[in-house]
Amino acid sequence: MEFAVYKVRAHNSSTASENRMHSDDVARSFGFQGGLVPGVTVFGYMTRPVVARHGAAWLARGTAGVSFSRPAYEGEWLTVADAGEGPDGDASLVCTNEAGVELARMQAGMPSDPAETDPRAGIAPASPTGERPEATWELMVVGEPFPALDWRPTAEDNAAWCNDVSDDLPLYREGNSPFLHPGLVLRQANFVLRNRFLLPAWIHVGSRIAFREALRAGTAYEVRAVPEEKWLRKGHEFVRLYVAIRAGERVVAEILHTAIFRPRRADVERKAAADERR
Repeated sequence: MEFAVYKVRAHNSSTASENRMHSDDVARSFGFQGGLVPGVTVFGYMTRPVVARHGAAWLARGTAGVSFSRPAYEGEWLTVADAGEGPDGDASLVCTNEAGVELARMQAGMPSDPAETDPRAGIAPASPTGERPEATWELMVVGEPFPALDWRPTAEDNAAWCNDVSDDLPLYREGNSPFLHPGLVLRQANFVLRNRFLLPAWIHVGSRIAFREALRAGTAYEVRAVPEEKWLRKGHEFVRLYVAIRAGERVVAEILHTAIFRPRRADVERKAAADERR
């Protein structure tokens, strides 16, 4: 049974974000045509057909792995469509823009026998310092935990997010403690990174998330993160974080979150090339 095709108009609700990659002027200095629609927003769009089919069961024990190959821009019509079965047997979905260019691909599963919780979920977070230095290669230390992020989502927070991603599924709005939208959950991996560092302009390139129970509005959560790897590629500085979302002693979601935390600047490259030609 294929997922129904889902069409949605992209909206960049983060133009005023601290991450200036969502603003037109800064994004253009890095070689993009305008401010980038956040990756967690595109992920949110891609979960719509999955949750429409599987409902709360997927929110309680589903998995998803998403990778972004091209950015989405404000106002574009995006299409999320079934792409058959992935290499590990999970369902595969693809997100394309109006020109038919692939922007993102996602594998979604619902394992009957979930993997054991990663031991890193139990690593004690660093003590908060009240300071957020700008992220650098030297300060992004593999294996060094971040301070924890306290997250207390309300039904109003959830509804606002659903409105931003144009998701009208009723289960996100029903009752006093509705199910949290998976895009809002994944967004906390961005926030725990921002809780540790200043990041003037950065890019989310992919994530894998596993739900261990359904998250709901009105519950207090703690978001922990530990860098597991960093690397250089084509002038970009990448990091992959292990992120655990906890409700008390229970681990309710685990995320591997990959980002370019220091992108190569296109305008600097162009100036250097011009200087060389003089």
